[in-house]
Amino acid sequence: MNLNTRITGPAWAWINSTVDIIAELYAELWYDLITDIEYESRIKWWVNFFDVNISDIWQKFLTKQVDIILAFNSESLEKQLSSLKKWATIIVNKKRLDKINEKNINLSNFNVLDLEINDKYDNTYLLWIYALYLNLDINIIIEKIEYVFIQKWEEVIENNKNIIKNIFETYKIPIKSNFKITKIQNIKELTYWNKALTYWAIEWWLEFYSAYPMTPASTILSEVINSRKIKYIQNEDEIAVINSALWASYTWARAMCGSSGGGFALMSEALSFAVQAEFPITIVLSQRAWPSTGSPTYHEAWDLNYALNPTFGDFNHIVMYPSTLEEAYYFWWLALNIADKYQTQVILLMDKQSSELIGTVDLLHTPIIERWIILDNPPVDYKRYELTESWISPRVKVGTKNWDFIATSYEHDEYWATSEDSQIKKSMTEKRYKKLNNFFEKENISWYEVINSEAKKMIIITSFTSYTAKEFVKNNSNFGLIIIKFLKPLDERLLEEIKNKEEIIFVESNYSGQLENYITKEFGLKYIPNLKISHLRKYDLFPFYIEDFEGV
Repeated sequence: MNLNTRITGPAWAWINSTVDIIAELYAELWYDLITDIEYESRIKWWVNFFDVNISDIWQKFLTKQVDIILAFNSESLEKQLSSLKKWATIIVNKKRLDKINEKNINLSNFNVLDLEINDKYDNTYLLWIYALYLNLDINIIIEKIEYVFIQKWEEVIENNKNIIKNIFETYKIPIKSNFKITKIQNIKELTYWNKALTYWAIEWWLEFYSAYPMTPASTILSEVINSRKIKYIQNEDEIAVINSALWASYTWARAMCGSSGGGFALMSEALSFAVQAEFPITIVLSQRAWPSTGSPTYHEAWDLNYALNPTFGDFNHIVMYPSTLEEAYYFWWLALNIADKYQTQVILLMDKQSSELIGTVDLLHTPIIERWIILDNPPVDYKRYELTESWISPRVKVGTKNWDFIATSYEHDEYWATSEDSQIKKSMTEKRYKKLNNFFEKENISWYEVINSEAKKMIIITSFTSYTAKEFVKNNSNFGLIIIKFLKPLDERLLEEIKNKEEIIFVESNYSGQLENYITKEFGLKYIPNLKISHLRKYDLFPFYIEDFEGV
């Protein structure tokens, strides 16, 4: 069973709380769940909609088609009518139907559950008509009201609870639901992407975070503050953001910072310094629709090229792109480890859709903290940039005897002294590159996932689009799927997965085909005989829905 519920209305209509309650409810009943959150940056009066898509088996995907809609004003309802399935259920304040009727819009193909509501709790009335329609347990609903509204006045909570009881006692459902919502097993854990990565990073030894709020990365800072577990700073701009994180890294703290493209641009110079000084740093780059300010609350993926080439100079670094909520947990621990171990820069690439995605998560791995080469008793002539067999120099904790060194932006010798010697320059350049040699073999990880490897047509994707793509491939066995999770460095094993196929289809949310151009160039795909390279691109501010894959 799949059920897609859309909650739509202006920002002031408490849509978020309604979504939170519905999502918590389904997690309590053990359903798989994924959301699509769409809202305008022009905040107060404009149309927003949040989808909650559930399944009683492992099926998480986004669809344009809506089974039930809770509409908080007439404008929102009118705009969403084209997305409703035939005989979809509309739950609405009767007063909101007036403008619909004035325009002679035909609702005869839908089931309309309406109620005349005369107080400010529209969301509560409509939510509990929804619950009654689906025969949901009133006790679970009241529990979720208390949980979601825990920071509100007791009077607000009591008013909401009284409305629920009244609706359940008095409202007569004129139609029966085709959906059977019952408890399947135990409670599933529910989270959203930015929260998942934040708490997992904190849990596994993140020690400092800095940021200047910028959608869609802003809530990482909010979650760090709410955790009360680590040191953080909200800086005056992104130049200060990355420099404060680098200062923390210099003192041996595990540090990370985050922003979107406009803020990340201001970090460029300091990032080049981090390469030269070999400072471990993890940076979130959460994309949105560009260029310039663009459409700041909507989805597109335009920054892949930027993540691969984030600053001036010739250098090597890591770019990771998690594709599931579980990986949002796992990759932060992995990113912190990798930055520490290789004294390198790790960019965790995300996007608006993944940053704000709410969903249920499965059991998580128990990570191992790795900080690698640490000298407890450094010699008097400690070499911070010592040339070693692994090309990675030993680090020393701040305060240890003989630990001190100067982190300079100039080229330097093993001790950190500025140098323009030709041989030193050559050696240090090789050092910075070669420490990432054979990265995947050393880490024993795969940078991609293959599904239905026997298929002759392979779809290649990144990010949260994996949820919907997996559903498409499951129902279309002539297609396989490659999900890329590490964009840099590239793992040459991928070429073996591609070279004997008939066709590869790059699916991405940008106009120019950045993923396609990158992989095609790096692996010379145009020179593979009889391999057809095609693509499906979307840049209309919305994510890939299951219906969009009909175009592959």
